[in-house]
Amino acid sequence: MKKDNVVICNVCGLKSIDDQNAVFIHAHKNNQEVDICTSCIPSVIHGSGMVVKSNEEIAEEA
Repeated sequence: MKKDNVVICNVCGLKSIDDQNAVFIHAHKNNQEVDICTSCIPSVIHGSGMVVKSNEEIAEEA
């Protein structure tokens, strides 16, 4: 999720301002654009998309 030029991981909630070395992958889930940090990619690839939270869920947590 992107908010105010900050990228937030839709899995773990990592913010790009908290880790300048973080890399994010842009993806789609349920017709919604989401961003996933590379640390969380294995859980999505080997697990399921169920770990990816909606932008609304991430906004509530932030």
